[in-house]
Amino acid sequence: METLISALLSSVLKTLLTSSRMPWKKMKGPIGRRLKELEGSLRQGSSPLRERAAKIVVILVFTVCWLLIVLVRSHVANDPTVTEGSSLPALATALQQRAISGRDFQSMYGPAAQLLAWIATAFTVTRSALDAYGMITFFFCAATALLAAVMLLICDRFSWQQCAIFYAFSIVLNLFFDVFDIRTVLLLLNAVVAYRIIAAETAPRQIVWATVSGLLCFVAQLVTAELGICAVIATVCALIAGSIVTRSAAVLVAVQVFVGTFAVANVGLAVVFKVTSSSYGLLFDYHNYSLEILRGYHNSMGIPWGLSMAKTQVLALVTLYVIGLCAAAAWRSDPLDASLLASLAFAALVWLETALVRSDISQIAVAFTPVIVILSLLAKMEWTSTARRVAWSAAAGAALFVWPSLNLSAPPDLVKVIRGETTPRAVIRGIHATRRPLDAGLLASLVTPDLAGRRNVSILAFPYDNYISVGQRRRFFAPVLESYAASTEPLERYYVRALDSRRRSGVEIVYGPDRGAVSSVDDVQAITRTPIIFEYLYKHFELASNEEHADAHYLLRPRLQPREVATEPFKFSIPQQSSDSGILRLDAPSACGLVLLEIRIDYAKNPHVFRPGGIELTFSNRDQLVWQGSIKPLALNASFVTYVSPLPPERFHQVFSQDAVQGVQWDKIQYHASSTDMLGSRASLIHIGAQCVDPNKFVEGAVPEQNPSLTTIETTAPTGIDGSTESDGVIETSSASRQGRLPEHND
Repeated sequence: METLISALLSSVLKTLLTSSRMPWKKMKGPIGRRLKELEGSLRQGSSPLRERAAKIVVILVFTVCWLLIVLVRSHVANDPTVTEGSSLPALATALQQRAISGRDFQSMYGPAAQLLAWIATAFTVTRSALDAYGMITFFFCAATALLAAVMLLICDRFSWQQCAIFYAFSIVLNLFFDVFDIRTVLLLLNAVVAYRIIAAETAPRQIVWATVSGLLCFVAQLVTAELGICAVIATVCALIAGSIVTRSAAVLVAVQVFVGTFAVANVGLAVVFKVTSSSYGLLFDYHNYSLEILRGYHNSMGIPWGLSMAKTQVLALVTLYVIGLCAAAAWRSDPLDASLLASLAFAALVWLETALVRSDISQIAVAFTPVIVILSLLAKMEWTSTARRVAWSAAAGAALFVWPSLNLSAPPDLVKVIRGETTPRAVIRGIHATRRPLDAGLLASLVTPDLAGRRNVSILAFPYDNYISVGQRRRFFAPVLESYAASTEPLERYYVRALDSRRRSGVEIVYGPDRGAVSSVDDVQAITRTPIIFEYLYKHFELASNEEHADAHYLLRPRLQPREVATEPFKFSIPQQSSDSGILRLDAPSACGLVLLEIRIDYAKNPHVFRPGGIELTFSNRDQLVWQGSIKPLALNASFVTYVSPLPPERFHQVFSQDAVQGVQWDKIQYHASSTDMLGSRASLIHIGAQCVDPNKFVEGAVPEQNPSLTTIETTAPTGIDGSTESDGVIETSSASRQGRLPEHND
């Protein structure tokens, strides 16, 4: 069967290359000459050259098809709702204003991703990053296709059949068509380059490839810090394994060259950042804050495993099968084949880590993509016997059946181009000349009488909606581009320092609702996730106007004097309490709309290894639900202070006004540990204290009528943590709280 397919495809490739109607007959330059050389090699019948020619043609044809599919999807993805949660337009806008990620502001995405977004924006008519989102999407996906082609070309162990199967899997399983799939391909490219170090025949070539590998890992780090760490770990493990398999101590010398190159590149970047920016702090601030973003991501962005148990078990079996074959290759395959498979296997194992924190369906698909890639490349090797052929077919069929992002839209997208329903020229013209202004209602919300005189004032979108700052075409400002990523104390203080410095020279804040980039993650309020930032905003900014806006975006301007803030402890009783749950019943109903909480969460399982669970919080009035939400740990096994607000989201902005705010009556707080899966660490001990911030600011509204559609909260018999009966008390959160003021956060 394999011989028949090989002969058939070879005949097709030979016909394509030797046909007098092919366009490269009239092509000039290096590409034309190269294709003519391939044609000559096919005519001469040299087997190695024919294999190489067939491989190049397969890669060329599928890359063109890939780019056409990406073009169609870039046009479809050019939608304002897509850009609201995207960092890419903001990255491009920042670079247009000479602000570099890691130097002038912090972001989950590094300078390399920023540069690619900026280049894409430069290829549009308006040079507006908001208008250029379609072009940015195309550039990132096209870069993914080109990197995949490079990965296949530089690896001499991949045959044209393996390349064809790889592309077939990629198209059918929709593996590499998301804007950030460039990360996965970069990781796999690093693994292949690590193999080239091992396969190098001379010491100088090994040194060259080790230097290339170090620089490539550095580029991966400049896309995202997490990718750089994974690439370094996978490369070092691959080189050590390759040294053992090939019994070559020279490979260990290449490890030193690789590590040295990567370290020198990072030191050089830090020095450049320090020399070129007066606001850049310590030499390694870029690296420290990148690690802080990863730490905050681990602590506060966790999502329980989203794939069903049955499908998870199938994927786990496929992964074990693939890794098992890679390990077995060390004994039954050529040492270089074994080294290549070991490099890819280490990359796949390291990349699985990306699904341990944010375990939604899309991230699970991304994490398992390298496993599927290796599975596709193993097809030819496993087709040598009936038993191995059956085993591979079963694994491939199982993966196809349970794959989370299975999407057969790629072939229809390609058919649209072939039939002329969508022409590449029209799509390119469309994404090149797209104009997409901000919504008229949103613009009206941000218009003030003195707008003309404030065009040069910086604008900051909080907590999300960076697209508003981009679309305003004013001075873009964001100390941490994804504010939800600034969930550790060092990042929050960095944010506050930068904001305080900019406030003195002029800045306006567009405060939006709690939705957008992380609305699908959890129901954690922005003031809960970044309490120090909110506290600074509350003290130093106020509403520019008291008008209500249908889009729920409001302009905040600096106050002449900081707001005087008072706090008042709640008087309460404890009808029920256990180690990880409890009920606090107020002695009298409260209309407080801004509650300060001091919390300590302890974990039985190590929260640094497992995904830390949070707390589910409910405010109710006479057992009728008023508000419910979540709190993620800002510190592990330690106390932290944060805020929640039971106010309706559309009215929360009123806390920044000078007027009284109509509160929502509530008389009970109920809390319990959030449920977790096997990858999570559930809270085993919870301590909570609460105070009202500015109690005189909130006035009582009408008591809500009992609504049968709302959740009714049931309570059990009153018992304390030690089995005692109901007790009375007053919550006190800290010495600063006892003095009737917010805790000070000194920079």
